[in-house]
Amino acid sequence: MSNYQEQLQQLTDFENHYQYDAQYLKDMLTLAYSSYEKFAGFQPMASHRDLLPLEAFWVAKVAGMQTEDCGGCLELTIKMAKEQGVSSDILNAALKGGQALPEALQVVYQYARQVAGQGQVDQEVMDAISESFSKGQLLEFGVIIAATKVFPTVKRAVGMKEACALISVDAA
Repeated sequence: MSNYQEQLQQLTDFENHYQYDAQYLKDMLTLAYSSYEKFAGFQPMASHRDLLPLEAFWVAKVAGMQTEDCGGCLELTIKMAKEQGVSSDILNAALKGGQALPEALQVVYQYARQVAGQGQVDQEVMDAISESFSKGQLLEFGVIIAATKVFPTVKRAVGMKEACALISVDAA
């Protein structure tokens, strides 16, 4: 099997496992292979977690993804979080705006939304997040929040406009 065929099979397996439409990635593999190679090199960044607690990591990813996407990429994020063991209660609370999250995760949610929104992080939120997380952890938040922008941006670049839909943790 050629490298191309192996990569195509990996994408098909990914689609089947997560019930996710990865056609834009298949198109990139076929039509812009060097771009696909660079994109594939980015993938580890999108899932990198070293310093952050599991729930904080996934709440930040959900919050970041909510600013960029309300369809397939967000649903995929929820499925991956569940697969990693994040509770449905935490994920539902994040999907509903974060108010029902435990206090420490509310701060993570607010922080991630503000960072992803490209505005200034409120000083009160910055102070609270800095009290709970090290500078290294804040940098890791930055990496994962930045990564949430890439997938929806690539999809929008080729005209993929999914209708906004309510995401259900139970359905994910």
